[in-house]
Amino acid sequence: MTLETMKLTQGLLSYYLSVQIMFSILVFLLGRIVLDVYEAGVSENPKTVFQRTFTFVINAFFGIGPYLNKKFLKYSFFKRKVFMLISIVVQLFASIIVYYVIKNLLRAIFL
Repeated sequence: MTLETMKLTQGLLSYYLSVQIMFSILVFLLGRIVLDVYEAGVSENPKTVFQRTFTFVINAFFGIGPYLNKKFLKYSFFKRKVFMLISIVVQLFASIIVYYVIKNLLRAIFL
């Protein structure tokens, strides 16, 4: 693996982790506005292969924010927002740790 390929892999990883965090922040700030658009594209019980594939891709890229929001729906509005804020901070630190672990593993293996 060349240095260029490693940098591309690191860039894609940082892009993926930042998209997850940014969509979680959007769910925190805008709530139902973003979730209505998200739920319009995702099938609850997909039947065809196309629906299953599309649902899997959407959940893989944007799934953490709506998933956490769905888990926190049983709480009041204020508690739900506090829990979402705490989960975003935890997600941010976890993403940074995952990024540096994978970055160092790639450097150790291929350089």
